[in-house]
Amino acid sequence: MVMLLSMASTSYAAFDENLQGYTLDTVLVEADATKDKFGNTITEQSYYRTGGDVKVITREEIEKRHYTDLTEAIKRIPGVTFQNPGYRGGEYGYEFYNNGVSINGDTRVIILVDGRRVDNTASTRISSNSKTGSKSTGVNLDQVTNMENVEKIEVIKGPGASVYGADALGGVINIITRKGGSNNVGSIDLSTGSWDKHKYALSYSGSAGNDKSWHYFISANRDMSGDTKYKDGYTGGTGTLGGSKWKEDGVNLRIDKDFNEKQSLKIWYNFKEGKDGYPIATPSLRYWNQADWQRIIFNAAIGQLDGNNKIVGGKLSGDLKNPGYHNLYALDGAAYGSFSRFKNNDWDITYTFDKENGMESFVRVYDQNHRYAHRDKYKWNLKTTADYEAAFPTGATDAQLQQWINENLAPFPGGDQEALKEWVEKTGGVAAEPTSWHEEKNRGVQLQYAKSVGVNDIIASITYDKAKNYSKRINNDGTITSSHVDRKSILGYIQDKIHITDKWDITPAIRYSKYSSFDTTNADGSVTQGKGDTHEITPVINTQYMFDDTSSMYLGWTRVFRPLRQGDYTSVDGVFKTPLLDEKGDAWTLGVRKDLSDKTSVAVHYDWTKMSNAIATLPIWDDTKAQFSNTAVNAKEDKKSFNITADHKFDEHVMLSASYSHMKDEWKAKNGWVLDPDWGYQDSSDINVAINSLRPQNHYSLNLSYENGKLYTGLLTNWYTGCNTRAFTDKRFLVLDWNLNYEITKDMTAYVLVSNLTNEAYETSYNSWNGVGSSAMPSRCIMVGMKYKF
Repeated sequence: MVMLLSMASTSYAAFDENLQGYTLDTVLVEADATKDKFGNTITEQSYYRTGGDVKVITREEIEKRHYTDLTEAIKRIPGVTFQNPGYRGGEYGYEFYNNGVSINGDTRVIILVDGRRVDNTASTRISSNSKTGSKSTGVNLDQVTNMENVEKIEVIKGPGASVYGADALGGVINIITRKGGSNNVGSIDLSTGSWDKHKYALSYSGSAGNDKSWHYFISANRDMSGDTKYKDGYTGGTGTLGGSKWKEDGVNLRIDKDFNEKQSLKIWYNFKEGKDGYPIATPSLRYWNQADWQRIIFNAAIGQLDGNNKIVGGKLSGDLKNPGYHNLYALDGAAYGSFSRFKNNDWDITYTFDKENGMESFVRVYDQNHRYAHRDKYKWNLKTTADYEAAFPTGATDAQLQQWINENLAPFPGGDQEALKEWVEKTGGVAAEPTSWHEEKNRGVQLQYAKSVGVNDIIASITYDKAKNYSKRINNDGTITSSHVDRKSILGYIQDKIHITDKWDITPAIRYSKYSSFDTTNADGSVTQGKGDTHEITPVINTQYMFDDTSSMYLGWTRVFRPLRQGDYTSVDGVFKTPLLDEKGDAWTLGVRKDLSDKTSVAVHYDWTKMSNAIATLPIWDDTKAQFSNTAVNAKEDKKSFNITADHKFDEHVMLSASYSHMKDEWKAKNGWVLDPDWGYQDSSDINVAINSLRPQNHYSLNLSYENGKLYTGLLTNWYTGCNTRAFTDKRFLVLDWNLNYEITKDMTAYVLVSNLTNEAYETSYNSWNGVGSSAMPSRCIMVGMKYKF
C-alpha cells in the first residue's frame, strides 16, 4: 500500500480551484490469478483491451478484506487517488465536498457498470464546469452500488480501450456485477465497531428451471454510523465531527437467462439511498477556544456598512483572511442538523445475440434516475440590513458591534453537541437556507456487433444517450424555483484487434463522439442554448508484445476529445473575450512486465498527456481592467506519471507487494497571457513549481499478507514524505491498516478490521477556503464482524 498525492480541485476562487486542492490515498497491489499470455488479468470484458496498466480487484479479495465500499477497495491500486473530505456525504455541486477520483493525477475518469457509462452529461454533480479545474464525470463511487453486488472491479490507467470514449483520459473504473451460479447459496454479513458503525448485508443467488438456465442474484444491505472521530494534525487531539452520522440502504437484483452458449438475457436493477450529515469541514482544535471563537465570529459576522448605514458585502471570510473560519461550519451538521440525501433507481436490460472468441454482440437499453437533496441551515451572523436595523435602530459603532456580538453571538458553545444546540437556541434559533433537489436522468440504447475474421477480432458499437438534469428549490418565502438542462449524445467506435503473431497484437480504432448543445429551461420558461452541437473523430492505436514467457510490453496512443461542460458553454475568457474551446490533446502509455523468477515479478508503467486545449481558470493580466482577473482560458498542459510495482512470494503462505508512484504537471501559456506573480504561494510565482511542490516527493507502499488454511491476515503500510506544509499539517504521514479473517467453520467466518492502526493524524485533501487540516481523516476505527454462508 502507498499513500499517493495528486491535484484535485476546489471552488473557493478561480485560481484556487485549479491549484490549491490536492489529494492522497492508499494503494494496494494484490497478486491475481487467471492471466493471459501477455500478463493481463482476464475478466468478462477484457476483450476490449490491448495491453495497458490494468488492475483487477476480484471477489476473493473483497471477501478476504471485507471492503465496506467501492472507494475502500479501489483506492488500494497504485496511481488511483480520492479527494475525500474525511466524512460521508457532501454538498451537491461542490467538488471538494465529495468523493472525487483521479488516476495518475487526472480526474477525467470514466465510471462504468458492466461496461456501461454511468455519468450524466447534463449533471452538476461535483462540477458542471471544466474551467473550475474539476474534470470529473460527476460520479460519487460510493453511491453507485453496494459491495455485495460487485464481482470484480477493473481499473484501467489511461485511455486503454476504444470502447470507453475519447474523454477517458485519466482512466476507467469498470464495476462488474455478480451473476448467480449453478448452486443456491446465501450469506449474512454482520459487523459493528467504532462510533456506532454497523453493517448488515444479505445475499442469495442460484439457478432455476429444469436445465438451470435461469440464474438470479439478490442482495440487500444497510450501512450506518454515528458521528466520526478525527485526529487533529496540529494539536494531536481527537475530536468528534458533529453531524457526520449517516445511513445508507441498498437492494440489487440480477436475473440471467442462458438460451444457449451464444445467446443470453440479463436484467439488472439497482436501488440505493442514503441520508448523510452535512459537516462541511472538521473543526480546527487549536482555534476551538473562547477567545478565537469570538475573534472568528466578529470577523465574519457583520458586513461592511455603506454611507447610508446599510450592510453591503461580507467581512473577513475564508481561512486565509480569517484563520479558523471553517470552525463555524461545525454549526451546520452538529447544531442545526443540515443534511444531504440521495436516491438511485437504475435498470439495465441486455440481450446478447452472439458470442465469438470471447467477444459479445448485444443490444442494451438502460435507464438511470438519481435524485439528490440537501438542506443547509445556519444563522450565526447578521447577514441582512433588516437584521442589523432590528438590533441597532440608530446604527452602531465598531465598539458597539463588538460588544453586541460578544454578548449575543460569540459566547463559546463548548465542545459537545448539546452545548452547541443550547447556544443555537440562545442566539435566536435557525434560519434555513432553501431546500434543493436535483434529479439526474439518463436513458439510452446501445448496439454492439463483434465478429472474428481470420486473425482479426472486430468490434463495432454505437450508443445513444439522452441526459437531463432537473433542479428545484423551495425558497424561504415558500416560492418554488426550478429549471432543467438537456443534452443528447451519440458515441460510436470500431476497433480491430489484429493477432499479428502468437506474440504480437495490435489494435487500431476510430471513435466518433457527438454532443448536442446544452438546452437550459429557466425558471421563467425561457430556453437558453449553448454554442451548438459539437462532434469529433478520434483515432486510437494500442499494441502489446510478448518477448518470452516471462516478459511483455505494451504501447498506446490516443487522440483526446472532451466536450465543454455546462458552465463552459456560456463562458468567455475574461481577458481575450473569446469563447472557450473543447478540450483536445494526445496521450501516450508505455509499460513493461517481467517475471524475475517464479516468486518475483515487477511492472513499470509510464504515461504522458499533452493537451493543446486544457481548460483552467487562472489569474491573468487584463489590460481593460488594468488588473489581474480570474480568467477561464484554454491553456497547454503536459502531464507525466510513473508507476512501478513489485510482488514477491516468500513461500506458500507469505506474500509481499510494493509500489511507487510519481506524477508531474506543466502548464504553458497560450495567447500571451501573463500570470499574477502574487497568486498565493510565496514559494514561487511559477504555476508548474507550485503544483508539483505541494505533492509529496516520495510515495512508498508495502503490503504484507499471510495466509495459512483458515487464517488470512494483512498489514498495509503507507508512507509518504516531502509534503508541503502549506497544504498539510505535516511533511510526512505513516498510515497502517490491518485485517484478520478466520474461518471458524466452512460456513462461518469471523473478522477484525482496523483502519489507521496507529491513530495517525493526516489529511487527503486541501483547499485554501477551509484551510490546512480542515479535511482531517478519521482516527483509529475498529470493526468486528461475522459472515455466515448457507
